[in-house]
Amino acid sequence: MQQQWVAFWSSVEDAAHRALWPLRAIAEALGIGASDLRIWLFLCTLFFLAIFIPMTYGDLVLRRRNVLVTGKVVKINKDSDGLDTPTIEFADSTGKVWRFDSTLPVNATTGAVGATVHVMYDPLHPQRAREAGRPLMKAFQTIVSFAIFIGLMIATYVIP
Repeated sequence: MQQQWVAFWSSVEDAAHRALWPLRAIAEALGIGASDLRIWLFLCTLFFLAIFIPMTYGDLVLRRRNVLVTGKVVKINKDSDGLDTPTIEFADSTGKVWRFDSTLPVNATTGAVGATVHVMYDPLHPQRAREAGRPLMKAFQTIVSFAIFIGLMIATYVIP
């Protein structure tokens, strides 16, 4: 049984190595010595960046053009990791109702369905909305995101 597992993981490693050959060839053409691990770390960094840049851009635009309104919690999303987040509903200046899932965990204010919440939204793109306030939690999320990105970049260049 153990030999089968070793053979299986060896075939997985071999397939991953073959899948990376185009990226290895590009790295070598650029004069960069790239191991498989370094390439995977670089791909993970790009993936994380592809998620992080739109979120950061949306937050920056939202801070510049925000309109503050009052919304209400319409649902509590239960997560298997124990992190519950609220779904918040609000009406824009035209009266159209919008709904978004907050990225912040529930707290005493947002912990019950029907609770009122301050919301900021972009009047040009009302689907771009966030909970207003809670600067410490938002700062913590941003710091953790930057730390992961920087850690991946450091690991990409440190690992041979």
